[in-house]
Amino acid sequence: MKDLYKNPTLYYILVPVMMGLWPLVVRGLYLPQAKDTLDGEIEASRVGQGKALAILRLDPDRFADSNDRGAEFSYSTVVDKIAGLCSIPASKYRLNAGMIITKDKQKTQSAHLRLEQVGIIQFAKFLSQIQLRWGTLQCDSVKLSKVEGLPDIWTVEIKFKYYY
Repeated sequence: MKDLYKNPTLYYILVPVMMGLWPLVVRGLYLPQAKDTLDGEIEASRVGQGKALAILRLDPDRFADSNDRGAEFSYSTVVDKIAGLCSIPASKYRLNAGMIITKDKQKTQSAHLRLEQVGIIQFAKFLSQIQLRWGTLQCDSVKLSKVEGLPDIWTVEIKFKYYY
């Protein structure tokens, strides 16, 4: 048996036979599977595109280009919109926006936001949504203070900086 592996005639026969079988295996097994997979991916793409168009119809600003300078950034409108999405009423937050500062041809504006009596999930959703939609909005600091006597109710102080 050991001599069989050392015999070069085996390899002269085995290699061409394997090379001849490979196209048959590809045509018989792999191509039909690849076609089925492609059909499934195309269908999933159509479904995803339909869902994306439905989201776009409901909220056109969601897919707006963050580099688009068409609409001027305003902390009051941004915070009001995202707070509304996160079920935070206007009576539960206080916003103080600073002046726009230009330094080395870069405009920045800072703001201090205080959210009162909000749940940690509301705050996390608020912070993720606001930074997801405005990529140049940077959160400099966050201070969480637990409200005594209430479970999962917090007062949150956030410092933002927006780069124009």
